Amino acid sequence: MGILRGGEYMKNLKCLVLAGMAMAAVWGNASAADVYELNPIIVTAQRSASEELKTPAAVEVLTADELQRTGATSMQEALKFSTGVIAHAQGPRNISQGTMTSKIVIRGVEKGTLVLVDGVPMNQSGRYNLEDIPVDTVDRVEVVRGGGAVLYGSEANGGVINIITKGKRDNMVRMGAGNYGIQNYAASAQAGKLGVSASYDHTGKINNITDPSGGKPSAGLYYNIIRGEHANFNARYDFNDKLFLSHTYGRNRGHYVYRWDGRAFKSYEAQNAGADYKHAIHTTEENITTLHYDDGDLKANLFYNRKDQNSKNTKTKFYPYESDFNSSVLFPSDNTAYLDQTFGLDVSKRWHFEKASFMLGYTFERELENVDQSDVYSIKSGEVKKTPGYNVGYARNVQSVYGQLAYDFTKATRANFNFRETMTSADAKGNNKINKFTPEFILMHDLDEKTMVYGKVGKSFLLPTFTQLYGGGNIYGNADLQPATGTHYELGLKKNIGKNAWRLALYDYKINDSIEANDKNWPKITYTNENVKNRGIELNWERTQNDNLSYRLGITVSHPQKQTTTIDEIPGELPQYKQGAWHDYYSKLGFNGGIDYTSGKLTTAFNISYVGKRTRDYEKQNYPSMKAQCFTDINFSYKANQEARFFLNIDNLFNRHDIVSSSSSSFYNLGRNFMAGVEYKF
Repeated sequence: MGILRGGEYMKNLKCLVLAGMAMAAVWGNASAADVYELNPIIVTAQRSASEELKTPAAVEVLTADELQRTGATSMQEALKFSTGVIAHAQGPRNISQGTMTSKIVIRGVEKGTLVLVDGVPMNQSGRYNLEDIPVDTVDRVEVVRGGGAVLYGSEANGGVINIITKGKRDNMVRMGAGNYGIQNYAASAQAGKLGVSASYDHTGKINNITDPSGGKPSAGLYYNIIRGEHANFNARYDFNDKLFLSHTYGRNRGHYVYRWDGRAFKSYEAQNAGADYKHAIHTTEENITTLHYDDGDLKANLFYNRKDQNSKNTKTKFYPYESDFNSSVLFPSDNTAYLDQTFGLDVSKRWHFEKASFMLGYTFERELENVDQSDVYSIKSGEVKKTPGYNVGYARNVQSVYGQLAYDFTKATRANFNFRETMTSADAKGNNKINKFTPEFILMHDLDEKTMVYGKVGKSFLLPTFTQLYGGGNIYGNADLQPATGTHYELGLKKNIGKNAWRLALYDYKINDSIEANDKNWPKITYTNENVKNRGIELNWERTQNDNLSYRLGITVSHPQKQTTTIDEIPGELPQYKQGAWHDYYSKLGFNGGIDYTSGKLTTAFNISYVGKRTRDYEKQNYPSMKAQCFTDINFSYKANQEARFFLNIDNLFNRHDIVSSSSSSFYNLGRNFMAGVEYKF
């Protein structure tokens, strides 16, 4: 183990000691005589309603009140305190860089988190924008850890996040403000069967959000943020208890500045120290429309998902570029735009028998992508060079037949057999036609009314995206990419003792042909198939002392590894891909916890997430270790009366300067920040 510097050691120690003291303080108060049942109803893990205690999966359920107490404004921020996850970001407050979005990494599977909104997949081209979903619109969220591709299809190699939006809304307005130019506004209203919500979040100027020593941007450059904005509008019309129509619009915009730090790799770089190299403006707009039906046994979703992503690089007046924001100067900016669309239908029906039930479902998705690259101008040796742009489109159909046979051997012993057959259409050249069958078997047994054990083994898969196959921007396509296929094993124990709920899970998986980015020849990026594996243990404990006090603790120990793939590029021949050695990546240790306490009109909530034994996934530096990451947050909420609530949220209590990315780049979190505000219901 490396020796930590004094300041870093003390900051890590503060995080662990604070959480340990909280745990010790409440442990002595536990009593077997107390009666408490932590058993929410969940629907994600088995595609049907079941008690959490009887569900054979590692599941975390967060209600609207629990989400509010995290102090987060977006779902990306709220989920960073969950067990078994790593919050990966491209900057503070989850400001995304177009196609480089924030991620919630479950069990070390970077490209394996499926995000559902009311059962409809949010993922497009391997990306999702949880930072654009405000906490105010969410009734609850269910996080299922472990491969869920059998019941939910591609993208779910690591787990599933199902966000259930609110039906009836409060008539409410809220506003908050803080340092770093933080502003947040929200409003919602209910008129009969129609509910609407709207929100806007703003982050002001933030300097030095990256390390200029290397990675991206290149050595000698660093990022500043001019502003970051997130806007959201959601409307839902409930025809009756079974049928509703919803539409969600989200927009985020980040304005980045690349700036010289004065390192003289070339003659002009030292001269331009502190000057702007270029500005980059990234904009994403998303529209999701869903017609949702659910009568318990018959479920159906008809949906349309559209995502417009635009990245615009505006030149500066400093060499090697010759223009500024003024489009009349020399030449226009280069621009890359992605348009992703999905038309989809998902329908399933469950039949019940004396000792069994059978569910059969069908999914159809029409996936479309259009890439529009404008002409790119650069200057070399004083001459302007033009690289012509292009506009290309891709399409494919993805169909799935899936099902579940659930059988009760006895009242205490049950088994599930889940399956999915996925079929994709060929591209214009007749390639990439895929048929894939993925099964899963689960066995569960109740030791008593409050104790269950389970075991399961299953397959998973992940389809390559259009960009990975055919390229776009600085990404060079690899039409030979294979779908990622994994095998997952899990053993679990769930036990409720009085006011305590214990959850233990042991897992092991190996994913062959995982689709990974290769940036050895940056700025050229290619995708290759690499193998990844992980095994670990997760332990969760929750206790509700009384109506005013509760606590929770989660510990994760794992060993994620990736097998390096080397590329031999021989002129005139196809690239040769070779498998190399295994290396560590992400982290081996995770810890999260929280305490909620209410005294009269004041509710105080403290949350912590610690990620240690981190490894940077950067081959050029031989996969170096990274310092631990520790997120902390404390939220105060004062309910003056039935209508008015005042709040104060303080994030990053210890003012840590943590790296929130795990690859070659070093993006930093925001320093200690706060937001204070008021909410009024009418």
